[in-house]
Amino acid sequence: MEKYSEYSQEILQELSNKYTNCTFNFQLVELNVNISVFFVLTNSSVLEENNLWQKISEEVALKYQPKLESVYEKWNLYIIYVTNDKTSKELKNKIENDKFSSRKIVEDNFSQKFDEGEANKLIIKHITNSDLKEIVDITREVNISKYVPLNTDLWKLLDTGDKVIGDKEAQEFIVKELNKK
Repeated sequence: MEKYSEYSQEILQELSNKYTNCTFNFQLVELNVNISVFFVLTNSSVLEENNLWQKISEEVALKYQPKLESVYEKWNLYIIYVTNDKTSKELKNKIENDKFSSRKIVEDNFSQKFDEGEANKLIIKHITNSDLKEIVDITREVNISKYVPLNTDLWKLLDTGDKVIGDKEAQEFIVKELNKK
């Protein structure tokens, strides 16, 4: 545990010296397995410039990840890019869909003062998905009514109980019937 703190401090110092337009932070979460979370605070244009987000990710992969002992600890490595402005959908997708070495998350429009409490809130939100409760609450309020087709003749053709997938004769029959109407 203490050694991870030492490793993380070394890489935080290196990253801070190399990328002066970013602020770096680290949290080690102890659950059933250690979860390493690096935070990169900057604005989205800095991340996008020369694919800086990717360079940071590669350095974490090269200098920190090999020091993790178990495959579970290596798997549970996160980098949360925290931007103070709106990050474009394209950049956010590019970062979050990059599967190399770690899971990457973009938290944009962040206006709070970043401290340990805010770091913990982001960890809870993005790693444990506690914000999904809001979605569940919203979906409970939605009334789902029975679907009523506009073209009942078409549904009569399809509502035979027979499967038409892969059955070329059944498909041809339906197409011929549709052409008649």
